[in-house]
Amino acid sequence: VFRCMCETIVKSLTDKQSKIYEFIGAWQMENGYPPTQKEIRDHFGFGSLNAVRSHLGLIEKKGYIRLNCGKARGIQLASLPVPTFKQQENFIPLLGRIAAGVPIWAEQNFEDHLPIPPSLFGGGELFALHVSGDSMTGAGIRNGDIAVIQRRDCVENGEIAAVLIEQEVTLKRVYLSSESLVLKSENPTFEDLKFAAGKSDLIRILGRYRGIVRTGNNRYCL
Repeated sequence: VFRCMCETIVKSLTDKQSKIYEFIGAWQMENGYPPTQKEIRDHFGFGSLNAVRSHLGLIEKKGYIRLNCGKARGIQLASLPVPTFKQQENFIPLLGRIAAGVPIWAEQNFEDHLPIPPSLFGGGELFALHVSGDSMTGAGIRNGDIAVIQRRDCVENGEIAAVLIEQEVTLKRVYLSSESLVLKSENPTFEDLKFAAGKSDLIRILGRYRGIVRTGNNRYCL
């Protein structure tokens, strides 16, 4: 079945494995993509790539990462770092970009803040992302808008959510069944994204869509 935001880690890492895992996470946060095995080797001074593969294999067995041997940057953290911030009473943090079309990586760096009370969008732990693309125009979400997201790891069927697909983030309407996960566009020129149940563990919900800020005329849209 579809997994929510966090995976359960059941086995502890050794000191060396912890250092490698932390390095992968820090690299991911700084660059927006994982390091290669060569970059890990060079950072830790390992004598060969086989040593790196051995460590990565053990880290994967303990549930912290997933490896795709067919990709040069085929390391995926089982639980990607999620932006952490202190919710302000009169501001919503703006964290980067989100695709409404082709998924793109959302830069998880604090970019700016919106001088808007979180209560205007229902409160809770909120963050905002720039929208790029036209796949959600039927829901009133346009290219260039700023989407306000309430951080949650699960949503109801039919709700619009910020969804992480491996290392990329997109904004779509979510439909889940025992057989598949469908991320539906709101524009007939865009195909829906469909995932079989066995592939859905690569997907994570980052939060529920709460509304937009239309930057062209500074209107706040719920």
